[in-house]
Amino acid sequence: MRYFNKDSRDYNFLEKFEAGMALSGADAKALRVAGVQFNGAKVEIINGVPTVFNLTITPYKFAQNKESDKTTERKLLLTKKEIAKLQSLRHQKYMLIPVAIFTKGRWFKMEVGVGRKMKKYEKREKIRARENME
Repeated sequence: MRYFNKDSRDYNFLEKFEAGMALSGADAKALRVAGVQFNGAKVEIINGVPTVFNLTITPYKFAQNKESDKTTERKLLLTKKEIAKLQSLRHQKYMLIPVAIFTKGRWFKMEVGVGRKMKKYEKREKIRARENME
């Protein structure tokens, strides 16, 4: 099972990282059953901890805690070297964008892309190149 962020098509990525996600049990079950929405999702590093914002996980309907907020901040699990690299790239005005969420074994992973948003003319060139290939 794999969920893609459609907004990530508007970015040129330098590098992509695979990060674990810290989820509650109800969130994990909801991801398996219902899904996720990436509208406006972004990754920021706060006090050395990478955190994803605006990631909407549809609530699990059989969960005990019905009042849980579906857009809470969720921590990402990365090594210290990867966090340091992300911080240095973030200081160079690159954006950290969640690209996809997928399962690896029994764990949920998030692919985080580091890049810049494409300009309109770059998008047009990309579409032209794709059409010329066909």
